[in-house]
Amino acid sequence: MRLVLLRHATAEDRYIFHVSSNGAPESRRPLSREGIDKMKNSASGLYLSLNSDVQRVVTSPYTRARQTADLFVQAIPEHQRPEVEISDLLTPGCSVRTIRKWLANAAGTIVLVGHEPDMSWLMSQFTGESFKGKNIDTGGACCIEFENSLNNSLGRLLWLKGSEDLHQQSAA
Repeated sequence: MRLVLLRHATAEDRYIFHVSSNGAPESRRPLSREGIDKMKNSASGLYLSLNSDVQRVVTSPYTRARQTADLFVQAIPEHQRPEVEISDLLTPGCSVRTIRKWLANAAGTIVLVGHEPDMSWLMSQFTGESFKGKNIDTGGACCIEFENSLNNSLGRLLWLKGSEDLHQQSAA
């Protein structure tokens, strides 16, 4: 099983969003134009990095994460494209124990789209390694491989890439 942790792309500035949206909740803050453009450019590189079918794409319900997941899925060939699933389990402050239990019997390649510092923390928890100073960049991702299932086992970090690395992969 492979688990991909994808951090949402660049969102609108917090202050500008809250002023222009009459105080809408943080959960509704969308991607910035730059974030959308960068994610469009790196989504196919992410798909190519996976080198296989993606069985599931699961995202936080926050607007910016959902938009990131939708942009990624659009880069997958239509006949292989999974539906984007929305899960409250990926909201900021998510629990590794709950996610591990939720995905215990999962197989194939699963992409989780979420937030920092959660995505980097999950990377560390699922591999048992400390990645001091290494975080998943905005719009970046990591891929962790598990021998069998996620259930109480540690995985091996296959790669950690920023959005620029993913964009370059799609251009190659």
